[in-house]
Amino acid sequence: MREKNNTNLERMRELIERLTEADIAYYKNDAPIMTDLEYDRLTEELASLEHDILTKRISGAVPTVIFPQKANRFS
Repeated sequence: MREKNNTNLERMRELIERLTEADIAYYKNDAPIMTDLEYDRLTEELASLEHDILTKRISGAVPTVIFPQKANRFS
């Protein structure tokens, strides 16, 4: 499961990078690099991955990779 989460996080990073490049090209440079349909599909994929990760965090155990457990004064 941890491997799938890492794969999802890597894909999310890729999508964010591509969407950011597309935003800059479209809004700043007035030179789109992808169609609206492709942009929408990538945005939907990113939203789906974000939803999956949030759902897993809420319904499952807190991932120790993201939130390492530390000793406290009560342990």
